[in-house]
Amino acid sequence: MSGLLNKAKDAVGKSGGSSGGAPGQQSGGEKFASGQANKGIDGLTDKVGLGDKYDDKINKVADGQINNQIPGGAGKPSGQGGL
Repeated sequence: MSGLLNKAKDAVGKSGGSSGGAPGQQSGGEKFASGQANKGIDGLTDKVGLGDKYDDKINKVADGQINNQIPGGAGKPSGQGGL
């Protein structure tokens, strides 16, 4: 998953940092990172035979973890990210 985090770091850098929407809403970098992670999760759950049944639940948890890793991410005040 470190490859996804690297893509997220790149996206955040290109989008101008942690500037995003209102507090609690995903920035462009977060949306990009979440989308990339969701694609990977969807592929892996299909590969192991879980199908779409668990995708949404797993994606939601992963999105929360990714957003907490991005400085100023949704649900965290600016400056408290941890990349």
